[in-house]
Amino acid sequence: MQIRRFFVEDIKETSASARIAGAEFTHLKKVLRLAAGDTAAVFNGRGLELTGVIESIGRDSAEVRITGRAEGVKESPVEIALLQGALKGDKPEFIVQKATELGIKEVCFYTTGRTVPELKGSGKEKRLGRAAIEAAKQCGRPVLPRVRVTDYKDAISGYTDFFKLILWEGAETGLKEALRDADAKKIAVLVGPEGGFSAEDVELARLSGFKVASLGARILRAETAAMAILSILQYELGDLN
Repeated sequence: MQIRRFFVEDIKETSASARIAGAEFTHLKKVLRLAAGDTAAVFNGRGLELTGVIESIGRDSAEVRITGRAEGVKESPVEIALLQGALKGDKPEFIVQKATELGIKEVCFYTTGRTVPELKGSGKEKRLGRAAIEAAKQCGRPVLPRVRVTDYKDAISGYTDFFKLILWEGAETGLKEALRDADAKKIAVLVGPEGGFSAEDVELARLSGFKVASLGARILRAETAAMAILSILQYELGDLN
């Protein structure tokens, strides 16, 4: 029987018990309908996962007695950061969910003159964090990706020791050629917003060390391009094999 997993941020290697509360407790009690005596696993999003037995279920929390440590799913050998233009509707949650499942280490949403949605300070960031937790629980991953929201210039200014790639339909270089010499263990990939990159955006990225490449002749939606490149990178350089 599959052991149900719950996110508990404050557990440590030495924890003898864990308290499941908030949204995780609601899931445990009202959705899964677990009871005292059932087994459960808790993870802190930073690689630690412990197993135990539910000792009690109260009005707003459940106590788990820790009995051991789980190995969990190993992280990908390549650290991938997705820099994604802010998207409308529930697409950001979709991006975070799938990026978590694919083993991505960071998802950074950025805004430009061509992005419409406002993600920062809108309650959206909390929902994005929740999407990462739910995806990690489902796929068995004990590590949560970092999720942040910033502006375009800030997004492309970091990652100094990364192999950096920007996907643009106007590029003369194809993805295969761009990745030919990419043996880096850290990769930052820049995917455009729904309105696409402006020539100025591309030039700023190029000046920041990003290699410009195309995903092919077809114009892909932003969320399609993101999933395509993440899958390709994990297949070519990571653990999707």
